[in-house]
Amino acid sequence: MNMTRAAEFTAELIRTTSRGLAGLSTARLFEKIDGAETRYGEGGFDSWRQALSARLEALASALEADDTKLFADDMVWFRAVITSREIDAKDVGLALESMRETLTAQLPGTTDGSIDRFFDAAVKALAEPATAAAGLTEGSRAHQLFELALLGDLASARNYLLEGVRSETFSLEEAVIDILLPAAREAGRRWHVGEMGVAAEHVITATLRSALHGLTAALPQVKRNGKAVLVTAVPGDAHDTGLVAFALLLEQNGWRVALAGADTPADEIDATARPTAATSSPSPPRSWLSAMRSRATWRPVPV
Repeated sequence: MNMTRAAEFTAELIRTTSRGLAGLSTARLFEKIDGAETRYGEGGFDSWRQALSARLEALASALEADDTKLFADDMVWFRAVITSREIDAKDVGLALESMRETLTAQLPGTTDGSIDRFFDAAVKALAEPATAAAGLTEGSRAHQLFELALLGDLASARNYLLEGVRSETFSLEEAVIDILLPAAREAGRRWHVGEMGVAAEHVITATLRSALHGLTAALPQVKRNGKAVLVTAVPGDAHDTGLVAFALLLEQNGWRVALAGADTPADEIDATARPTAATSSPSPPRSWLSAMRSRATWRPVPV
């Protein structure tokens, strides 16, 4: 991670004040939209504030990673959610503009343009034509697992993964990255575009998570490689399927894994990691990190 102290400070400031900044950004947004109160109705302001708070959290993460694409991708994803609910995509651009104006006005150290490249990347990404998020290919392994999870058939879902790995029909990495995570992402996609209710999405997610835990328990132990790692989610991220999947891959490659789970307080992560992982331990394989990021499950955001 290549992060300056200034960027670290700005990211932390955004994260700790995201609710207030989101409120100010929403106020600016509603001033830009004619008849916003009528268009969005009762509760509309609060819904936008929650959504923009999540976008600011994404910006903080992008700043910490020094990766403009993280924020740009989040805004493109947010546009897909917004438009699936018959909201004008132009409002997303206005929301982006409002957030930039708010941060520039409210946060020290941002008047130097240090955050502009993140917003510029998002503006450029939103200028590209919107494309519908593709669902799973019918008949694919991910689709087959999704159908089992949709039925809530835990035993069959678990056995599908376990037998596939044991028979070498597909590797463990393929089971996680190419099958299970896309199935989880499909549940999120369908919920966001209104093709699936909350209960059905919960059934699928719980079934996939349980199948993953079952796969973890059934695989043989491997020889430790002397490396240790703490796997955890940042504050505000309440999802752990991807974490458990990543932990499984590391464990099966000899790492000693401590799994802290979802929504871990930022000020406790460092203190927890010190006794858990040796500072000299090399990083996990970048191919996994890239694949897990590009195929991560969709995150629910209140809109």
